[in-house]
Amino acid sequence: MSRNQLTFKKKERAKKQQLKKKEKQERRELNKSENNKGKPLEEMFAYVDEFGNISDTPPTQPYKFKEEDLIRPADTEDEYLYGKVSYYNEVGHYGFIRDNLSRETVYFNDKLAGMVLAVNQKVKYKYIRTKQGNQVSEIELES
Repeated sequence: MSRNQLTFKKKERAKKQQLKKKEKQERRELNKSENNKGKPLEEMFAYVDEFGNISDTPPTQPYKFKEEDLIRPADTEDEYLYGKVSYYNEVGHYGFIRDNLSRETVYFNDKLAGMVLAVNQKVKYKYIRTKQGNQVSEIELES
């Protein structure tokens, strides 16, 4: 009796495997027939008009640039900021510069500054944003 059940289970398992193979083959043929790869390059292009709308057709007339569109705004990074050293730790060789206008503080150390600074010393500087906060990138003594 157990022999018959064993062969029955083997037959059922073989049927399931055949059914899975057949379904997989059908899916493969369906994917091949619906394949949209290999389109011509022109069909894949998308065009954006002057208002920011996307379309399939190229624009009828090219966009005319105005002079003010081509002028870059002045970088505020090129301007030096003025401040004075508000805190300096001689043991750690680091300190903070407080901006004269915005009252923001900027971190510096002797290595970044390239010189040793003292408290209440007036400086002009540029800074960069880091993940720890504002940090001096260039510094000069104000005369």
